[in-house]
Amino acid sequence: MKELPKINQLKNLRAIINHGGVRLAAQALGQTQPAITRSINELERVLGTRLFLRGESGVILTKTGTAFEARMNLILNELERAVDEVKQIEQVSHGEVAFGCSHFPAFDIIPELINDFKSQHKEARITVIEGQFSELASALRMGKLDFFIGNTLNLSSREFISEHLMTLEFCIMGRKGHPLKYCNSLSELQGAKWFLPAVTAGYYINIEGLIFPHGDIDEGTVIYGDSLSIGRMLVLEHDYLFAGPKYMMTESSYQEIVEIIPVSEQLPDGHYSLAYRKSHILTPIAEKLIQIIRSTYNDLFPKQS
Repeated sequence: MKELPKINQLKNLRAIINHGGVRLAAQALGQTQPAITRSINELERVLGTRLFLRGESGVILTKTGTAFEARMNLILNELERAVDEVKQIEQVSHGEVAFGCSHFPAFDIIPELINDFKSQHKEARITVIEGQFSELASALRMGKLDFFIGNTLNLSSREFISEHLMTLEFCIMGRKGHPLKYCNSLSELQGAKWFLPAVTAGYYINIEGLIFPHGDIDEGTVIYGDSLSIGRMLVLEHDYLFAGPKYMMTESSYQEIVEIIPVSEQLPDGHYSLAYRKSHILTPIAEKLIQIIRSTYNDLFPKQS
């Protein structure tokens, strides 16, 4: 290809996709609609194809537009990271770091850690996205996230580097005084209400297989979600059960509100890791935060690191 798209054309196309139309994209970028339209027309001329069609509910990507968007986002993400990294070389306390985090680290270890980090690096911009690896892997691949902390079952060794942080024993838990608190087997919990993470693969799929060994999931008794605040209310106010690490019970605040359901079946251990893409060069500020994460987990779980 003799002629390549320009960066401003890619940014304009991304804005149109994100905002759903040329008018809103122009407003967001502070440009005129004719300028945005000319930019996209030129981009389509360079590529030799239509990228999107205008529908009643907004723009609709063509087949080639959908394929181009994925590559375009990767290019823009990497370029923005590169610019940020150059600036960080001069001022290591500045810059942006974005990472994903699964539920347990998100409400136990990570909040205090990043608060301390932020107090030392006030100019750094930190973004944390909570969720399971299976749901955030795409963002990690695209460079939208620098790294992920959590249970990384089924992680691809071809794409990602994984550093073990801790291994935790899991159990079934419910609110303090739950009506099923004396149940000794999972079979006695059939018909119980459950709050489970909304995942399509990974550790919690294995947990679900133990709870419902015959695949006979009663949709009327299960709620899937990634909101800790909603999960907390369902557990404490509506008697939902959940699977979580026993380590939670070392905190007095949890001992006061939840207790372990003593089923005899052993749930698989949760293996928590730090994961990042092999081909992604971490920025100085991201490297600095990772060093603190490694040190913190090594202090908390020295025999496992």
